[in-house]
Amino acid sequence: MKKSVIFILLLSSFIAFAEKNEKAKKENKPVMQYDARYEAIHLSKKAIMFFDTAEGILNIALNSKTGLDTWRTYDINKIAKKKGMVEREASPLFQERKVHGRYQLSLIGEEGRKLIMIDTLIGRVWTCRQSNGVCEVWKVYDLRNE
Repeated sequence: MKKSVIFILLLSSFIAFAEKNEKAKKENKPVMQYDARYEAIHLSKKAIMFFDTAEGILNIALNSKTGLDTWRTYDINKIAKKKGMVEREASPLFQERKVHGRYQLSLIGEEGRKLIMIDTLIGRVWTCRQSNGVCEVWKVYDLRNE
């Protein structure tokens, strides 16, 4: 009798444990997808660029013996306003989100002297010439109007 009671108790605890594991497996866990927000590019032996692909902020630092110094920061959307570009909203689907990879950056020309940034949501293009970590001669284009 004692053996059968012990067997029944062990069997019931095993079944209860198995049910708990099944419940844990059935719960849907949120899936989180993350793409790199910051992109780092060596412009030259003297300068490194860090680009925020969600906000469109360009940070350039010069190399020194002890690390990075002489930081410069450019907000490409403020540059577009200064150049007289009309502010354009993204699609309502994206307005409540931080979209990593919204802004893409490319280097063209000899030794990466020209930077091109593209807003992949609204179709705006920025170009600038850089020299020793300083961006100058900014131009802005709107692909919808070109």
